[in-house]
Amino acid sequence: MLAQLFEHARPLVNALFAQVSDCVTVQAPDHSLCFANPAAARMLGVTSPEELLGWGGPTLTEHFQLFDDAGRPVGPETLPGRQVLAGQCGTERVLRIRDKRTGQERWSRVSAAPVRDTQGKVVYAINVFRDITEVMRSQERLSLLAEAGELLSASLDLESTLTATARLLVPRLGDWSGVNLANGASPARLLAAIHADPAKVELMRQLRERYPADAGNSSSIAQVLRTGQPLLTSDITDDMYVATARDAEHLRLLRELGLRSLIVVPLNARGRTLGTLSVATAESSRRLGRDELRLVEELARRAALAVDNARLFAEVKCAQARQEVALEAGRMGAWEWDIPAGRVTWAPALERIHGIPEGSFGGTFQDYQSDMHPEDRERVLASIQRLVALREPEHHVQYRIVLPDGQVRWLEAHGRLSLDEHGQPSRLTGVCTDITERLALEEDARRLVREQAARAEAERARQHTAELLASLEKAQAELAQRAQELTRSNEDLEQFAYVASHDLQEPLRMVASYVQLLSRRYKERLDADADEFIRYAVDGATRMQALINDLLAFSRVGTRGKELVPVPLEKSLERALSSLRLALEESGARMEVEPLPWVKGDEGQLAQLLQNLVGNALKFCGGRPPRIRVSATSAGGTVTVAVEDNGIGIEPQYYERIFAIFQRLHSREEYPGTGIGLSICKKIVERHGGRIWVESTPGQGSTFHFTLEAAERPQA
Repeated sequence: MLAQLFEHARPLVNALFAQVSDCVTVQAPDHSLCFANPAAARMLGVTSPEELLGWGGPTLTEHFQLFDDAGRPVGPETLPGRQVLAGQCGTERVLRIRDKRTGQERWSRVSAAPVRDTQGKVVYAINVFRDITEVMRSQERLSLLAEAGELLSASLDLESTLTATARLLVPRLGDWSGVNLANGASPARLLAAIHADPAKVELMRQLRERYPADAGNSSSIAQVLRTGQPLLTSDITDDMYVATARDAEHLRLLRELGLRSLIVVPLNARGRTLGTLSVATAESSRRLGRDELRLVEELARRAALAVDNARLFAEVKCAQARQEVALEAGRMGAWEWDIPAGRVTWAPALERIHGIPEGSFGGTFQDYQSDMHPEDRERVLASIQRLVALREPEHHVQYRIVLPDGQVRWLEAHGRLSLDEHGQPSRLTGVCTDITERLALEEDARRLVREQAARAEAERARQHTAELLASLEKAQAELAQRAQELTRSNEDLEQFAYVASHDLQEPLRMVASYVQLLSRRYKERLDADADEFIRYAVDGATRMQALINDLLAFSRVGTRGKELVPVPLEKSLERALSSLRLALEESGARMEVEPLPWVKGDEGQLAQLLQNLVGNALKFCGGRPPRIRVSATSAGGTVTVAVEDNGIGIEPQYYERIFAIFQRLHSREEYPGTGIGLSICKKIVERHGGRIWVESTPGQGSTFHFTLEAAERPQA
């Protein structure tokens, strides 16, 4: 039965979901797709929903590879739609969907909901795919660049840093990554080749050894080194292998390697091409494109800058080393310790380094350690004692001294131990250099690298934020325009309903009058069938008049409402009870009314709202004397009004339905009416900026709540 209803409703469903940007599919118990909207077809790379449905069977698992957000393969049994069809709760999850035909990848947030028959059995699963590809790619990009920034700023070791950077790309972006460094006129030197399978790395090594690249050949790496321009090969075909191979064995190795897509970008810094950074796909069949190229280019730009900074830092260190050698040759800052005599000799330059007058050094070992920083003294003395005890030939230590003016300086001491003819320690001779500035330069260089990486990352984040803000502003503008169009459409519909119901009154009044005239004039003068037909006509015309009057009242809520002003809610209730006075007396109802506050509203519409709610309490009393209580509470500028009765009550599944127009829960023979009264109540409350809801216990009664804006009583 549900399948027939679904087929009858298919044109409406197709039209409804054709404009939906989210991907929607309907899955049958055999896991096949019986509906797909155009957005689903676009996301899955097919030309139309019909082509997608024509695949048959479990479409996703046959035509696509599925991975979770951590890159792990996903089994079909864990998909939300499969879980729903199995009677489980479909858990929303994020999937990376790879097309087996093209290698293209999309990210999607997938959820599912069941469709049940009258016995509660799940007969369909509705799947909703929200395309979040751009969001996930942006997150991947930021995460990758952030990790790379930390690596590049943490060390000045060129080779280890570049290798660690290349390792970030596997398997995030591809199955392979590699770094080659320029080597002048010689072929580029392979610094790193990264793959998850060591056997594949060994295969690459064999390929490079047997068939080394020439510096002037047409290989991808050589071309990028020559031109300084990136290279993107999205689809590597077998014809390309054949054209590249030097012989049959070379072709076999290339095919065994099985590259499918390749990106090679230069490591450019300060006008020089230092090497290349490569990423490739193979067994995953993933297809690399322009987005991946831009990401690898940005990573290469940062890596190249770090490489050049490391080169500059190394040159600074070499210059400092040459300076220190020159100072040693000129015995600048020289010292000597005569171990047996316990005498220490300092050159004048060393006294100047320690900030004491020339010739004032006492010459004892105690004088040597007198201005040593307390935190370093024990470590330095232990180093000297170990050197003497173990007869180590070289002495090297860094430590701090405290000058007479309180300034702290860093010193680096280099010395050589001499032994006497008996092999006993005799002298320790060396030089001492003030390295305070050098250490500061090294720290400045490291800080510069970190700051440059942070600035670059901040600029990327700023640009990304600006793009997001622009997209948000555009979306908000479109939303405001659509809201304005919807408001205008609703106003047109309300005006149409008012005009239509108003203009129908006169012809219907004429029909009702003549039918009632026929009833009075020819009653019991015709046969029984004619009397019954006339009675049906009279009843139908009467119901139609009531329906049109209610529809007119419904439309007037939006088209004929008055300005919202402070009004006493008690006055509106008095008007409502006055209109219901006869019904209250006939039913023997007992009314309880608590003090009601002032609110901002339309007094006439509020009276109609209360009249409808109290009237329903009188109508649906279930044959016992009605007991009705009206109360109100205030909090935070909002008044919540409650109309409570002891009637027949409402089942929870009908709480929303009763507020829809023309919706009835009982036949006209049981309870008269058109089913529009609560719709009018809802429309009045919403016009006042509030909301209305019901709480009920079947057989015991219902309480209708609605909210209004509180108002102050006007000053007399």
